[in-house]
Amino acid sequence: MLNVGSQRDGQWSFARPSFVLLAVLLPMVVGGCNGIDTNGGPSFTTEVATETLHAGAVNVDQIDRGQYGDIVEGTQTVLRDEETYASFWERLHADRNSVPDRPEVDFEEKVVVAIVLGRRSTGGYGVEIDEVLASDGGGRIQVQFAETVPGNNCVVTQALTSPYVLATVEAQDEDFTFEGAEETRSC
Repeated sequence: MLNVGSQRDGQWSFARPSFVLLAVLLPMVVGGCNGIDTNGGPSFTTEVATETLHAGAVNVDQIDRGQYGDIVEGTQTVLRDEETYASFWERLHADRNSVPDRPEVDFEEKVVVAIVLGRRSTGGYGVEIDEVLASDGGGRIQVQFAETVPGNNCVVTQALTSPYVLATVEAQDEDFTFEGAEETRSC
């Protein structure tokens, strides 16, 4: 076992002087590794993929929004066909005495974007789609949405809620991503 050092009479004494030398030189050697090669340029490269997204390039129409959806787990999804849309609609409105009629959607031209926040313990929560952005070359669409949260001084209903929003988007095979932001409502 290496005896690094001990304290006697308020002073430190080291068993091996080479340990002190190593402790002093090691940070200098490691600190000297700065990623520059012998030619003075960086010895590493970093590539960053960028993609420009444009607002207004995609038509969006809200078709349903509410506070009391029956889907209690949060989800962000794209419904691309009538069968999936019908099933989702039935689940979303299952707690009602009668399920409202589904808005018609032409799935040859559009898809349905659905955002469900999931169960919340009180009222005062909401969700809306702020913007839908399309990439330059097509192929990718980003849905930006905002979740509204009640502030500390808000008077809200004491009921379980599950806020949701559905919208049609002119798109077909594009990949969708969702980006949410939280906004606190002051009362």
